[in-house]
Amino acid sequence: MDSSCILNGMQETATVRVSRETRDRLREMAVSDGVTLDEEIKRLLRKERQRRIGDALAALASDPDDESWLRLGVETVAAE
Repeated sequence: MDSSCILNGMQETATVRVSRETRDRLREMAVSDGVTLDEEIKRLLRKERQRRIGDALAALASDPDDESWLRLGVETVAAE
């Protein structure tokens, strides 16, 4: 069997060196959430990106209407 057929349709992977403790904690979170380790990392990255965007927007808010929208966004991210 041609090895290129095995990888057909699969995403390219990479190795990331982390401590065993970090790996185990990530794995526990993934199992608890019922997702793969890859999906758990993607979810954590998305949440962090949303948090940073929220922080940046909050630093700019001065209009009361803007502030109400920002509060709604923060509450939405916190609920996830």
